[in-house]
Amino acid sequence: MNQQEISDLSLEELKNKHTSIKTITWMLTVVLIGSLGLFIFISIKDGLTPLIAVPFALSAILPINFKNLKILRAELESRKTKSKNTIEMNKN
Repeated sequence: MNQQEISDLSLEELKNKHTSIKTITWMLTVVLIGSLGLFIFISIKDGLTPLIAVPFALSAILPINFKNLKILRAELESRKTKSKNTIEMNKN
């Protein structure tokens, strides 16, 4: 995820993007774990199947998504800190 792209987003857009990436990432995690369990069950029942490699291959997407979530969370925190500092400066 490009830092310039993140800086251009409004706070609301940033929150929406964080929520959608978080939801999609966790849904993908559940689907991959479920498919791994299903393919292990099929392998035990009918013999080894090459489909067992699919969840492992698709799991390479997860670290990228978690990294993007971390970047978005850091940007949200930095904006909250900036807004708190601005409010405190205006009170003084």
